[in-house]
Amino acid sequence: MRAYLFLIIILLSSQLKSQNSGDYPVDIPIILSSSFGELRPNHFHSGIDIKTQGIEGFEVFSIGDGYISRIQITLGGNGKALYIKHDNGQSSVYAHLKEFSPRIEQIVKNIQYSNKSYTLRKYPKADEYRISKKEVIGYSGNTGRSTAPHLHYELRDENDKPLNPMAYKSYAVEDTIPPILLDVYFKKIFLDDRGVLSYNQSDFSKLNLKKINSSIYVSDTLKINGLIGFGVNSYDKMNNTWNKMGLSSIETNVNGEKVFEMDFNKFSFDEWGHINNFIDYATYKKFKYRIQKLFIEKSNPLSMYNRKLGDGFVEINEDELNYLYTIKLSDYNKNLTEVLIPIEFDDGQEKKIKEVNSDHLYYINNDSIYDINLKNSSIKIFNNTFYSDTFLDFTEKKDYLHLDMDTIALLKPITIKFNLNRYEKSMVDKLFIAKMDDIGGYSFVSNSIQNDKMIARVKTLGDYQLNSDTIPPRVNLLNIRENQWVSNLKKIKIKISDKQSGIKSYNAWINGQWVLLEYNPAKGILSYDFRDNVNSSTTRNNLLINIEDNSGNISESETIFYRKIK
Repeated sequence: MRAYLFLIIILLSSQLKSQNSGDYPVDIPIILSSSFGELRPNHFHSGIDIKTQGIEGFEVFSIGDGYISRIQITLGGNGKALYIKHDNGQSSVYAHLKEFSPRIEQIVKNIQYSNKSYTLRKYPKADEYRISKKEVIGYSGNTGRSTAPHLHYELRDENDKPLNPMAYKSYAVEDTIPPILLDVYFKKIFLDDRGVLSYNQSDFSKLNLKKINSSIYVSDTLKINGLIGFGVNSYDKMNNTWNKMGLSSIETNVNGEKVFEMDFNKFSFDEWGHINNFIDYATYKKFKYRIQKLFIEKSNPLSMYNRKLGDGFVEINEDELNYLYTIKLSDYNKNLTEVLIPIEFDDGQEKKIKEVNSDHLYYINNDSIYDINLKNSSIKIFNNTFYSDTFLDFTEKKDYLHLDMDTIALLKPITIKFNLNRYEKSMVDKLFIAKMDDIGGYSFVSNSIQNDKMIARVKTLGDYQLNSDTIPPRVNLLNIRENQWVSNLKKIKIKISDKQSGIKSYNAWINGQWVLLEYNPAKGILSYDFRDNVNSSTTRNNLLINIEDNSGNISESETIFYRKIK
């Protein structure tokens, strides 16, 4: 009897574990545009992106039994997204949806109209909304921060840690192409007076490479001595797609002995921002390509490394005159690209790091807190804001504050304040802090005022300025005119824009009743869906639109239209 019960438990456990193991969430040929662990701005990609043939509207299925644990709609990010907690403890995420299934869409619309807001984040109770395996939960789309129609699909373990969905599927996506190598880099590593590793950002040197075949490269002999750190610029490709994707693992060896190993298939959300310590952040910000560092700094907490191997640095000394350093780049399907780097000990003079001199430089000890007061502004830096001690160049000129350059990654925001006591009260309400870009443009950051100072918590270094905005937003009805009959129209579309402080809020009413507007910020288009049936009692309808920017400037548009009652 005991053996029989044990067998039942084993079978049930096996069913739960395999419940969502073989199916993809869309019933189309599976071609990816992004892989798991792929390098992204400030994070690693936590799922896979499935291409939807350049169009929207494919049915999206739940990969297993469970319940809805979160419904989320944001203007950026994942757009329209659904989170399902499965009976085996795992969770799945489906993002950038065009819309949800009719059952879920009704739940969402009720919340949106109740809150009078398009965006939402709802966490239903466990089992409040049950979902079955292969149930249609929505339709693929292009909402949120998305550049083309696709489905972002995630799988997470019972602790909400990202899993590579490819490890749980019954067949692999076709991939016979080895990772693409662009360049290999190296830099000298020095010890300062305290014995701490020290080197300049962006001082990598590029090696000359010779391509032997499609997957093997050999560099010129590197003649050097001392402690060396290497880096690589590489990406992966798959069959049937032009997209550039991420690697699955990197391994390096010195004379056949493994010294560094990194697995992109394991990370957690609380650490993924440390990608800025894995790549050479300064190079990325200056030149828009990523050097992936093949060594581990003490300030890097990523769990993706095999730390038993050490820090990955290579020491070249006269005890051994010749070395062979090998880099192995692998994708998820085990396609391999290999780089061979012969190294010779060179008894040359070591170059010292150049001393930094400037009247505006501040030495920032990462263990300390700093309050820096300038004439018209101030800067607050908390401890552990950076990965290590650093020098920063701070200057101001009237309403312009220079916070060095965005080539040093921040772990915490820096608080900046601009004094407002020299402005008339009527002008203060129109001011805002803007982040300046490299081509003369800017973007809204904050207009929060505390004690006669405008304050912002900024996440990057760079140039900030106090700007003003007195111009109302622009509103333009795209597909409806005054006194027009629109009985066959499915949606009202409205173009809005604001070139100064940016759009803060938008609202519309039909016959005095608030209506839901879906906003596509990339196109600057609002749309109202007539299926919401807000205006179902009269043929004559009054449409009132109210748009406000971040400086309090308001534009209104009022239009009469006619629609047959159905």
